[in-house]
Amino acid sequence: MTFEDFCSLNNIIVVYHNFTTKIRGLCVKQEDYYIVAINPKFSSASQKKTLQHEIMHIMQNHFYCDPCEVEECEKEINHIIKDYTLYFDDTSEVSLNW
Repeated sequence: MTFEDFCSLNNIIVVYHNFTTKIRGLCVKQEDYYIVAINPKFSSASQKKTLQHEIMHIMQNHFYCDPCEVEECEKEINHIIKDYTLYFDDTSEVSLNW
């Protein structure tokens, strides 16, 4: 499955937006779609990590978290990504088509 297929199946739209350098990316839910905005001011490797991070927020349905739980949501995502990297390395055959 390509990355584009994955996004299509999960109603994810990836766009690039020139945020300030304090924001690497973000995701929002609009109706039945998710929009992931990535800041192109960062390196390709950084953009890939940000994309992974934001998609994990979608998969964990963090759009309904109480504002006081934001830090806990971030910790959860970082923990999931850390566990993921223990099982898969950067040489895994995953087509992101970047």
